[in-house]
Amino acid sequence: KVKKEAKLIANNENKELVPSFENATYWTSKQQWEWALNPNRREKASFLKENILPLEKHIKLIEKDTAIFDGIITLKLYNGHTDGQVIPFIQYQGRTIVYGADLFPSTAHLPMPYVMSYDTRPLLTLEDKKCFFAEALEKDAVLFFEHDLYHECCSLHETPKGVRAKETFTLKEFVANTKG
Repeated sequence: KVKKEAKLIANNENKELVPSFENATYWTSKQQWEWALNPNRREKASFLKENILPLEKHIKLIEKDTAIFDGIITLKLYNGHTDGQVIPFIQYQGRTIVYGADLFPSTAHLPMPYVMSYDTRPLLTLEDKKCFFAEALEKDAVLFFEHDLYHECCSLHETPKGVRAKETFTLKEFVANTKG
């Protein structure tokens, strides 16, 4: 069974591309927005103007770590994969869950030297991973992965070889087992 993906933009009755969610606000960093509007040659195909510009009036730009929704979500900026990548830290029932985005696309990318070949500045990614791990371990954060074929979420722990997945589970299992 194939899930249909929600699209941020769609054609209206005049065949113009418009936001699918007309009342939505899309949070991103100023750096990411400028990067999307002026991509390098390698990433140009990822930032098609026809997919981005219809959202422009709905974009809320941030330039530093920012708490939204009464502090339930904190948007933190990381570099390396791209400048100003937004990583949301979400408070849920007394726990912190972090959407790994492209800083941590999968459990395979948890070891320090393992970064995506698509990162624009891998050495900066390593510095950001180090900072991320310090905070994530302190908060006992759960990581949620977008790109991992085998694991939706994991908890973390420090091992002699560095930070690794402690337990893996689905997001549904995390929600069901988290008490406030």
